[in-house]
Amino acid sequence: MKKLFLGILTTVLSLSFSSCSDDDGYTPNPSGEIPNIVETAIDVDLLDSLVAALTKADEESSTNLIQTLSGDGPFTVFAPTNDAFTALFESLPGYNSLDDFDTDAEKLLLAQILSYHVLPSAVSSSMIQEGLTAQTVQGGELTFSLSGGVRISDATSEDARVLTPDVLTSNGIVHIIDKVLVPQEVLDVLLPQNTIVDIAVATESVSVLRDAVIKTFLADTLNGDGPFTVFAPTNTAFVDLLNALGDDYNSLDDFDTTEEIDLLKNILLYHVIPAEVKSTDLAEGEVETAFADNKIEVIASDNTFVIGDASEVNANIEAADIMASNGVIHLIDKVLLPQSALDFFSN
Repeated sequence: MKKLFLGILTTVLSLSFSSCSDDDGYTPNPSGEIPNIVETAIDVDLLDSLVAALTKADEESSTNLIQTLSGDGPFTVFAPTNDAFTALFESLPGYNSLDDFDTDAEKLLLAQILSYHVLPSAVSSSMIQEGLTAQTVQGGELTFSLSGGVRISDATSEDARVLTPDVLTSNGIVHIIDKVLVPQEVLDVLLPQNTIVDIAVATESVSVLRDAVIKTFLADTLNGDGPFTVFAPTNTAFVDLLNALGDDYNSLDDFDTTEEIDLLKNILLYHVIPAEVKSTDLAEGEVETAFADNKIEVIASDNTFVIGDASEVNANIEAADIMASNGVIHLIDKVLLPQSALDFFSN
């Protein structure tokens, strides 16, 4: 779904930029004495983070924001300050700086955020009226108000304020603002509303894990603030475990004594890291789990990682970075077993 979403937004981005023309009454200065939008941003210390963000987004091969915003235009750019970017990172779990936008998918998300700050025409502050709406190059809309100066509403609950209006450039107008604007589509990806348990309930391929969480009364824990990382065994992984255990364990129903339910709870906690660890954060070594005094091992294997437990068989990651509001889920193809579980089943 995320790949489809990003593909659609990228198409919107390219179509929107290609539709810009000089037919809207704005004539760029042909002398070249006035810097263009990108040159202006480079010259203004307050906009260093914006320039860095444009550069980071352009690392993705299908994105070319710097060249576009250096072109004829005209454009209107609402340019967030360095402090605005700092505030954005503080509000996004798992994103401490632009360096954390390190995958192609995340760079595309960053491109969507930046293109949401661009209008495909020149709009001065004197043209902005109360209640005005304008479609951005990204495809989403911005809404303007004049309460205490020019304010801009995005998909979040906090408006941006125009700090410095009408910075004229050779290919448009820049308004410096105090907040990074975020469209709804990107907000849904970066700040998901569903908890780890919500996602498990809605994902059929981990329905056995969901039932195990409910059986062991861990739902409230995994609905908590976190952040958590859950290596979630698929239904097939649980079937493989039950088959290996023999006739005494044909389903979760066979974990029916207090001792067995406690064992199942500890097995599940052994799949939980009490921190957010995305696939790009994985590194070789042992990692403490939520099952006290028990570690799993991250092992490098063929340009990826596998997860080692107390057994001799490692788990492969089948799907990574399923983001929840309180952490991240990685689907794995094996139920991880701590030593205490191996000892119990061997008796």
